[in-house]
Amino acid sequence: SKYLYHAVTVQRLLSSPYFRCYTSQDVIGVELGGALKNPLAIGAGLIEGSGLGINTMAAYITRSSLELQLLCKAMGGEPETISGLAGIGDLILTAFGDLSRNRACGIRLTRGETLADITRDITVEGVPTSSVAIDFANRCGLELPIFRAVNDILLGK
Repeated sequence: SKYLYHAVTVQRLLSSPYFRCYTSQDVIGVELGGALKNPLAIGAGLIEGSGLGINTMAAYITRSSLELQLLCKAMGGEPETISGLAGIGDLILTAFGDLSRNRACGIRLTRGETLADITRDITVEGVPTSSVAIDFANRCGLELPIFRAVNDILLGK
């Protein structure tokens, strides 16, 4: 919430000795991190499915988080938000998690399945979000080569 009082109230209601809830007043950064990690996780699936190894994946995640920070800052968010749970934390989970539909989409694409077949089976948030990321990048005058590469692959380029 942009209002700290509201955020702290919800934090106190949801937190327990077994669950810690965090607050942020950076609504833009939290929203961008939560949405735009999805196309990046598709890219992680492409890397995994291609068998390019953990070194490639580490470089990819590192550079992806930088692109996410650049876009966040350009859109009025705080790049520090992307360094936390709402950014890199969510990206790591979605890029490496066995339950990630976005990661699974990338892996399935490397196996020769079509995007149409994959999205007929499961909802892949990163597919429509990929073009949104490119629209945002264009509006902000940012290159963002990783976002663009994932989007190009999804478009069959």
